[in-house]
Amino acid sequence: VPFARSETHLSELLDGVCDSMSDYALYVDPNSHHKQYRRFAPRVSGSSEDFPDFGNFKFDGPEASNNLKFACETLVEELEDDIISLLGQDEGDVQKKLCSQVS
Repeated sequence: VPFARSETHLSELLDGVCDSMSDYALYVDPNSHHKQYRRFAPRVSGSSEDFPDFGNFKFDGPEASNNLKFACETLVEELEDDIISLLGQDEGDVQKKLCSQVS
C-alpha cells in the first residue's frame, strides 16, 4: 500500500482535518437564502485569488468556529474507520460516497 493511502498516513491526516474550521463561516446565498458553511480564508497565505465576497457571510465570533470544529471532530471520531477505509481505496467519487454512503 503506498504511503499516501496507508492507514497510518490517513489517520494522521484525519487528526488535523478539523483544525482549519476557523477558516469557515456561515454563508447565506443571496438568491435562495440557502445556508451553508464555506471557506472564506485563502488557502495560500497572501493569496487574493478566489477570495469570496464577504457580504454574504455571517461572522458570529469564535464561538461559531468552535462549534463547527466540535461538530467536525465528533463526525471524524464517529466515522474514522469508515473514512479511512473509503480513502484507502483507489476509487473515484470519494466525496459522493463519503456523503451518501458513509454518513
